[in-house]
Amino acid sequence: MLPKLFCILNSILQNLKILLDWFKDANLYFYNHFGLLGQLAFDLVLFYFLFLILFKIFKTAFDIVFYVVIPSLVLSFVTSFVLPFGFATILPICVGLLIVINIFRT
Repeated sequence: MLPKLFCILNSILQNLKILLDWFKDANLYFYNHFGLLGQLAFDLVLFYFLFLILFKIFKTAFDIVFYVVIPSLVLSFVTSFVLPFGFATILPICVGLLIVINIFRT
């Protein structure tokens, strides 16, 4: 298990190194062709796009937690007292129901 984990981490680090090398090369290209202000503009636009992507990912994750996970846990807990089924039996049904409700809500 541990060697596979090291192999996965090594491949992630290699991909990250490729991305950082591209960023260095792009910075040099923009600095050589457009000067310092072009390089700063490129960096600002790149970091703005990265910020937007990360913001959308975190917003989606929190929406899933607040609109699906927490309500399905509460609904399953309450329903397990009303119906003769257990909490673990009702939980997948509640999760599926809340996903469908949220799809139709949007």
